[in-house]
Amino acid sequence: MSDILVVGGGAAGLMAAITAARHGASVTLAERNEKVGRKLYITGKGRCNVTNDCTAEEALQNLPQGGASSCTAP
Repeated sequence: MSDILVVGGGAAGLMAAITAARHGASVTLAERNEKVGRKLYITGKGRCNVTNDCTAEEALQNLPQGGASSCTAP
């Protein structure tokens, strides 16, 4: 088993730590802010910028505007 130190608890650091832990490593995550992933809370207009395990249709149904957008596809 490996001992891994991940420096930085942002999106990339969190993903690296999770992936290493899932592969059996003993992981320590070092972050200078009070909370890890702090910037994730302010992305996506307060809805967080995380990947969901659902279909695109399910994701659109759960948006506040029901998937309606002011932009159109070409």
